[in-house]
Amino acid sequence: MRTKQRSPVAPELANESPGRLSAALPILGWLPSYRRAWLGRDVIAGVIVVCLLVPEGMAYAQIAGMPPETAFYVAPPALLLYAIFASSRKLVVVVSATQAALSAGAVAALATAGTPQYEELTAALALLVGAITVVAGLLRLGVVARFFSPSVLVGFVSGLALVISIKQVPKILGIEAGAGNFWERLWDILANLDDVHGTTLLVGLATIAVMVAVERFAHRLPAALVALVFGIVISRVFDLAERGVAVIEEIPSGLAAPQIPDVTLDDLSLLFAAAVGIALVNFAEGNSMAREFARRDGVKLDADQELIGLGAANVGAGLFQGFTIGASLSKSSAAYGAGMQTQMAGIVAAGLTVLVALFLTGLFQGLPEATLGAIVIVAVSGMIKTQRLRQLYTLRRTDFALAVVALFAVLSLETLTALVFAVALSIVLLVVRAARAPLRRLGEQPGGAFVDLKRQPDAREHPTTLVVRPNAELFFANADAVAEDVYLAATESEPPARAVVLDLELTSELDVPAAEALGLLASRLAEAGIPIALARIHGPAVDLLERTGVLEAIGRERVGGRVEDAVRALEGE
Repeated sequence: MRTKQRSPVAPELANESPGRLSAALPILGWLPSYRRAWLGRDVIAGVIVVCLLVPEGMAYAQIAGMPPETAFYVAPPALLLYAIFASSRKLVVVVSATQAALSAGAVAALATAGTPQYEELTAALALLVGAITVVAGLLRLGVVARFFSPSVLVGFVSGLALVISIKQVPKILGIEAGAGNFWERLWDILANLDDVHGTTLLVGLATIAVMVAVERFAHRLPAALVALVFGIVISRVFDLAERGVAVIEEIPSGLAAPQIPDVTLDDLSLLFAAAVGIALVNFAEGNSMAREFARRDGVKLDADQELIGLGAANVGAGLFQGFTIGASLSKSSAAYGAGMQTQMAGIVAAGLTVLVALFLTGLFQGLPEATLGAIVIVAVSGMIKTQRLRQLYTLRRTDFALAVVALFAVLSLETLTALVFAVALSIVLLVVRAARAPLRRLGEQPGGAFVDLKRQPDAREHPTTLVVRPNAELFFANADAVAEDVYLAATESEPPARAVVLDLELTSELDVPAAEALGLLASRLAEAGIPIALARIHGPAVDLLERTGVLEAIGRERVGGRVEDAVRALEGE
């Protein structure tokens, strides 16, 4: 079994304390202290990124509904701008299958793929995603990524990988591609199996076999690049175009000039909702990868600066007539494994991509479409999180159910609709969990401390005082329900409680409705002859209770302090 090699981090980079300018432009934090000794590893990492970028980029461009050469337009500005503005030293932000599919889903509703309007709208979408992401970073909204449920994201990305794959299957079979959702496309493929082109199918299967073999027996080689070379060689040797195999006739050399997409304000308004969702998914994916690399290296990650870097990369992609881009797990992992030290690897990759675009595009003439389709299918197969889904099933069925619901939403709905559904599902999940604050009864241990009765079997419930703790922070959505639960627990027990201690350790601060709910609870309990004390309450919450008059109503002497002190005080009344 191979062990993963940790990519070393220079002490200067790990312990760096950036100033204001280098915080806004992180490249100024690491470039002045860059060492020659790091260059070799960064160059190797950059070369590996390009070896993966060329074949995967051409394939992902087609996923986005754009010409294959578009990958060469977006990569240099995206890599350079991310290197300048991002805080992560190890993440590679360039063409992404997820982003390509989301882009196609958003633009396909407004224009036909292959038309100038489609290409203009695609570039405009990338610009809009970039602008939204940059603004979010400037407003310090990096915390928003935490609101996207990881379980929902697992299902969404897995379903998206299946959708991407089903769209590539007709290329491998040599049949006309259908339309619609995953199930409609699957049915169309099954209905047209009699029209499968044998030679095309052989090319596609051979390409998949080559990639699987390389990944298994020669894992240090970039399997996608080997498959690309294999496809070009067999195409020319066997003259596959003459045998009815669809091939790429010609890829124009050169780079696109930067320009503002020719779209209207109405077009932008139609793209805006999709752009917000795409930006959220983009950052949620990228931030999780960047945090993992930072954790491995023991360095800090600035989530807000990551938003700015990711947004700047998309702005560059849009200006150079491309499509939305995002973090690439395959390229990031390969570069990290090669010892990538800094974003100099991305700068090297940008320069090499320019050379490929200017001088080497002729090498790709005759590349079978089936080869590109096979490269996509193998590349995105890693996005299908079967192991994670099994883990969710074992650990918590609710999380597994959320992932499955998101997965089937992607398979059954249009991509954009599924994206909105996934975002909404995450928000609903967040609200539902926040609104639920079940009461935990606390009992006294032999040492005097009060703990959760369900967690500590040696604890004993107090004979006369009900001691409870809401298992979440109190706020307007759950305060009334908690107050009602406390009242019922105190008055309906046999015999009724003589006093109540409410442990508010988990509530850092209160809002006005929550404070008023506590005041009403105290009033109702007082009518029943049951005093209440609030233990372990935080300072900001006490301040609000005082401003709302609730502190005076409950009694200052009954607010604050430890649970055990509150119990003893109520016993003495």
